[in-house]
Amino acid sequence: MSEHRIATLPTAALSDAQTGLTTMHPVIRNRTPGLKLAGPAVTVQCLVGSIITVHQALAAAQPGSVLVVDGLGDHVSALFGELMGRDARAANLAGIVVDGAIRDVAGLGELGFPTFSRWVTPRVGTNRRLGRINVPISCGGIPVSPGDWIVGDDDGVVVVPRAEIDSVTASGLAIEDKEVDIAGQIDDGTRIADILGMRSQWE
Repeated sequence: MSEHRIATLPTAALSDAQTGLTTMHPVIRNRTPGLKLAGPAVTVQCLVGSIITVHQALAAAQPGSVLVVDGLGDHVSALFGELMGRDARAANLAGIVVDGAIRDVAGLGELGFPTFSRWVTPRVGTNRRLGRINVPISCGGIPVSPGDWIVGDDDGVVVVPRAEIDSVTASGLAIEDKEVDIAGQIDDGTRIADILGMRSQWE
């Protein structure tokens, strides 16, 4: 049940709901603005340029999952593009996050497949040496294990450890309820500095 509810929460609430560093570096950007991804991670550890490893993960991933790719800092070779996005959409995957490069941004946007990456380049990866899938990796500076919940929107990407999904979801929902209340107070004319008790810090 929590996994369905967590998908409705924005990354800001999920970030606020966690005490540790679980938000990927902001260089990991939404290349399909307005689209959101949420699902359990299928992790991909590539050798430099090894697009074949992403193909392997794409073939193995279950519907609803998110591919999370560690490209080992390679900005030269794209590890994902429009045709792979079309295949991922047909397999009902929830999206992909690449700590590396992708290409075919316009096509991915037209497909409506949520795609996040560190870089964009027209050059495709050609390395046919396999890396590893479904192992602990680092993506955007954050540890990711298979099955961790990944949520991404226009603000960025947040990782929720699998063991903490229930507690983080509950905290995130409470944060959302609180913010709805604050928004109502602002609309009624109360200033946010007074609602949050900040005015006393400068008066």
